[in-house]
Amino acid sequence: MKQLRAIVLFVALANIALVAFLLLRTPAGQPETGPRSIRDAVRPLVSDAAMDDSAYDLEARADRMNIIFISMDALRYDRAGFGGNPDGLTPNLDQFAEEAVVFSNATSAAPWTLPSHMSIWTGRWPSVHGVTNKLKMLSADQMVPTSLSPGIETFPDYLIRNKFTAAAFTGGAGVQASFGFGRDFTTYVDDKPFAGFEHSVPPALDWLSKNLDKQFFLFLHGYDAHGQHPLLGISPRDAVPGYNGTMDGSIEEQARLREQGLATIQEPGQTPDLSSAVSKEDVAFLAKVYDKKVKMADERLGSFLAQLRAMGLLDTSIIVLFSDHGDEFLEHGYLDHGATLCEHQLHVPVLMRFPGYARRNDVSAPIRTIDLFPTVFDALGIPGPAGVDGRSILPILRGKPDDRAVLAETDYRLFVHQRMKRVGDKKLVLDLEDGGKQLFDVRKDPDEQTDISSSSARETYEMEQALRTWMDATRTNPQDYLGVRQKPIELF
Repeated sequence: MKQLRAIVLFVALANIALVAFLLLRTPAGQPETGPRSIRDAVRPLVSDAAMDDSAYDLEARADRMNIIFISMDALRYDRAGFGGNPDGLTPNLDQFAEEAVVFSNATSAAPWTLPSHMSIWTGRWPSVHGVTNKLKMLSADQMVPTSLSPGIETFPDYLIRNKFTAAAFTGGAGVQASFGFGRDFTTYVDDKPFAGFEHSVPPALDWLSKNLDKQFFLFLHGYDAHGQHPLLGISPRDAVPGYNGTMDGSIEEQARLREQGLATIQEPGQTPDLSSAVSKEDVAFLAKVYDKKVKMADERLGSFLAQLRAMGLLDTSIIVLFSDHGDEFLEHGYLDHGATLCEHQLHVPVLMRFPGYARRNDVSAPIRTIDLFPTVFDALGIPGPAGVDGRSILPILRGKPDDRAVLAETDYRLFVHQRMKRVGDKKLVLDLEDGGKQLFDVRKDPDEQTDISSSSARETYEMEQALRTWMDATRTNPQDYLGVRQKPIELF
């Protein structure tokens, strides 16, 4: 069978090479109008998976394979070159994409760091794992720090129990070990709140150099693009010349604007609104500061990826590179993230690089960030924790039909309580406080400016019923905490 498969593959590649040659060939004296690379010519004809049920199957090498997860906190999908951005902000990410599976339709389970990462860690929705805020209600007038229930096994827990060495180098804050992320890790760095790759990469590389003989899970995280991470080495106003407004782009200003926006929520069903307090010029300035941070994050990440290659780890590691959420720049009246379920906050970059499949494979099918660990475990033939909501993406990569539910939640600091369900291009956002609902066609209206719930009443009703059925299954009961809000403390 293997010999037959090899013969078929050889014949297919020979034909592809011939077609590519003909496509790329430009007759003498005529302008070049065709594809500019073999990859461009061949990509429509074949993918790495090639509809093969064994594609991305690394079980035979599972006992020698490492797992590396890299989180670029607060990176919007539309800032990456592979996400369509023309400004060259992410050349290193884009280069990595040429060797990876690129998911153009990935949705985060939550629009801010803590619940989003915990959903990745557990493969469960926020309402299921319960780590929906940094504080939880202990009594009617007392809150205490949140931590994942000991009864919920995480994917890193499973790896550690099965003899993987686990190490994490993070920016702290929303991914502090104390929330349940660091259980039984040999090393978990979270000593500096809102630190970026400038803080987490050097010790990660040092750790790697001393542990190349081990089978490991490594988590690298940086807040480089986050509003609470400063723009290093240059002042924001110097980084964005020509701005004449009053903003300074500092982390203190970002915190003030975040709280100012939340303070506008006065009635059930409202969302933050800074549209009358911040000018278009101010927003453009803050967005350019963000872009500068993204570019600097990409440079730091590029150095780390280069070292992985130099250490030979690209041949022995599955690498998953992702963002936990995006950021909003007044597209829906708010600055920052967490308080709405708009696509600018939920649509995130996700790249997966599998050894032996180091060619770009673009996947447009919807996936969720809760699917990341299940996919890696599936590729390695590891069973993993039971009862999770995430599902392996490998069937999609092998050309199989898929109907996974795309959902998201936010109970950000108990100021807002929203749930989202997406079916195809239609997206329903339900407000749990006042029952308000909005329906968007994200293909025709990617910025979600036109609510079509009234003109699509039946579709809205059916999607709401499906969403409420899911809420019942996840035991969502917002009545337990409506009207109680978490004020800013150092944990945020």
